[in-house]
Amino acid sequence: MDKVFISELKVDAVIGVYDWEKQVRQPLVFDLEMAWDIRVAAQTDDLMHALDYQAVTEYIERFVREQHFQLLESLLERLADGLLQEFGMPWLSIRVEKPAVVPQARAVGLMIERGIS
Repeated sequence: MDKVFISELKVDAVIGVYDWEKQVRQPLVFDLEMAWDIRVAAQTDDLMHALDYQAVTEYIERFVREQHFQLLESLLERLADGLLQEFGMPWLSIRVEKPAVVPQARAVGLMIERGIS
């Protein structure tokens, strides 16, 4: 299966368990890999047959900005569900980093893989 990817998408989010985190937007950085058969798009040179990564990016930005979660786990699980349903990809992998949360590390984060069953 072919993969479409988006690398280092930065989106500010209200996310966290501490009171101060619920009052400010913090940067999140997303990396995605999405399974997509590109053969028809390649043959036709038509966006209608491609996975529109601009539309995916806009979906992620809108979702993250409109939602408020305490946990990255909740954000990522719901985002993955929404992307699978909205765009019909058979599989995706999402990695999210929350920079400068732990003083000893550049970032913390999660990575999940999900598919439509």
